[in-house]
Amino acid sequence: MKEQSKILIIEDDVDLIEAMKITLEAEEYKVISATDPDDGFDKAKKEQPHLIILDVMFGETKEKKGFDYAVKLKQEKALASIPIMMITAVNVQHPTYHFSPETDGEYLPVDEFIDKPAQPEELTEKVKKLLEMKTSKWENWPNKAHQR
Repeated sequence: MKEQSKILIIEDDVDLIEAMKITLEAEEYKVISATDPDDGFDKAKKEQPHLIILDVMFGETKEKKGFDYAVKLKQEKALASIPIMMITAVNVQHPTYHFSPETDGEYLPVDEFIDKPAQPEELTEKVKKLLEMKTSKWENWPNKAHQR
């Protein structure tokens, strides 16, 4: 029997977590979630997911903790190889930002971005692509010499 891919969603909007969970579980993925980055970091260490979906902004003050946690995850040796897909409304609310792993990877080591609200087809397509990679292209970040 093939191992079920495990996906950790770190997002403070429980409705968005539930919507993504329904979509991903329909594709036979096991979904774990956390509503704050500290809990998400602990769950990542404990569960060793195959993919992490990480929000950018958390809490009522909309702190950009997702940026810090993307770096923190890559600095943790046991987690550095896990691909990260960042989910954000920034590209929708501020279209001039155009966050992209190609242009922003040097300071933000994430493998993919997806806009909120995540459309089911795009979500499953990007998740499948990242899981097929098996490992993050930023696993040796910030050492650029070892980037894939």
